[in-house]
Amino acid sequence: MDKRLLLALILSMGVLFLYPYAMKRFFPAAMNASKTAPKAEGEAGKGVAAPSVPGEKPATGGPAPSMKEELVKVETPLYSAVFSTTGGGVKSWVLKKYSETLKEKDGGVNIADTISRDGSYRTEVLANGVLEEISFTPSSAALNIDKAGASELVFKGTTSAGLNVEKSYRFTGSSYMVNVELKISNPTKAPFAGSVQTPLSASVAGKDPTGYHMGPLAYHAKDKLARPTVKEPSLSGGEPKWIGLESKYFLAAILVKPASGFTWSTEVKSASSSSARLEMPLNLSPGAQVVYGYNEFRGPKEYDLLIAQKAGLEESIEFGYFGFFAKPLLVVLNFFERYVHNYGLAIVLLTVIIKVIFYPLTKYSLKSMKDMQRMQPQLAALKEKYKDNKEKLNKEMMELYKRQKINPLSGCLPMILQIPVFIALYEVLYVAIELRHAPLFLWIQDLSAKDPYYITPLIMGATMFVQQRMTPTSADPAQARIMMFMPLIFTFMFLKFPSGLVVYWLVNNALTIAQQYYINRMPAKA
Repeated sequence: MDKRLLLALILSMGVLFLYPYAMKRFFPAAMNASKTAPKAEGEAGKGVAAPSVPGEKPATGGPAPSMKEELVKVETPLYSAVFSTTGGGVKSWVLKKYSETLKEKDGGVNIADTISRDGSYRTEVLANGVLEEISFTPSSAALNIDKAGASELVFKGTTSAGLNVEKSYRFTGSSYMVNVELKISNPTKAPFAGSVQTPLSASVAGKDPTGYHMGPLAYHAKDKLARPTVKEPSLSGGEPKWIGLESKYFLAAILVKPASGFTWSTEVKSASSSSARLEMPLNLSPGAQVVYGYNEFRGPKEYDLLIAQKAGLEESIEFGYFGFFAKPLLVVLNFFERYVHNYGLAIVLLTVIIKVIFYPLTKYSLKSMKDMQRMQPQLAALKEKYKDNKEKLNKEMMELYKRQKINPLSGCLPMILQIPVFIALYEVLYVAIELRHAPLFLWIQDLSAKDPYYITPLIMGATMFVQQRMTPTSADPAQARIMMFMPLIFTFMFLKFPSGLVVYWLVNNALTIAQQYYINRMPAKA
């Protein structure tokens, strides 16, 4: 094996295995915002004032002491929600089809514990620098909606300034999207100047243990996604397409209509406190009325689901630098899963298709490696002849390769071309909620987690050893020994990789062994 081939092979493996660790340490969240300002915001608690102008000093104020909170429960096949009459905000939002751990499959995930904290999505009116929460009266004490059904929940209330506020939620049993309409009228004889605001609050910020962003984000002008951090805690800007709060797998967002006049701001106060806020100017003359409409999404970051909203919500999924390859890869896996009903089998199918596509290249690569092995005596003679003239040696070796029509780097082409697939699949397994808690069989019950018994990595290492023994190698004993260490290195590296990635590499090795056996049995040309 030529040293350049060995070097290319080692560099390829370096990219494969150092990528996950480099991404965790150095992958930067996208930090784009049209405007940055130190804007203070009220927390999710009651009676906290917030300024409408960045830098303005908050004033004290809040709801009347007599405000009594009532709860309204909404049940659909997808979620169980609880709304509060204080501000008409979300108290609880449990996603029924998901669980926190594999042991709690029927427990559901309450995103109000993290990214849609108690009080999020409430309606507040700002007047004279003081935010006022509105005490609403609900149209119903509970709603139960089936998959094909739809229903409406209406909150009605009056502000201390005499404004009448009507907040309508429209639910459908088959969607995580909720349509919201705000009607605000001024029956008094005095004009009103202020704003109406919708805050979101999270108990997380920064990055989770796997390196993915948590907390506020905004998708705004020119399709830019802003993700504030502790280093750049406060971001604000003009009309967004949507703003929200996120964890790796879940999203709570507000989607506004074009040219609606909303402005947005986000803030990260600490690793356990972040917020986002949507604001609309409210200027009503006596007897005037205004209607604001927007949509709210609280659900999983399922790629196909978010794509279907046609609002750019899919940009909240952090596919990393190889997102251009990871996205179609996830689409293909979702397509296969719809027919085989198992993401592990979908990965196997994907691997088979990739190997079939790359078969001509694999065949060419193995032929080149055989040719390189056949030429070792001639290369050894050249090295002996020009051992004191490196420049002449390199020139003669290149001339020899040219005469024999051999590319010394073609042997590692299949591995190099698999790097994008490997990295894209790595990203998909770590960030796609579709593969979270997705089983293969028996002991592998979560393709996004490591094999709990390390069985598949060990089998993968064994197949790689067999593959290595079948591969034409150099006559150089030192290089041959280095290559025989590769299965051990791969096995060690794969011990903590997602089991879905190990399955991909294991099946890939098995297919490569079959291809090598077939190609090795083919009669060689003289």
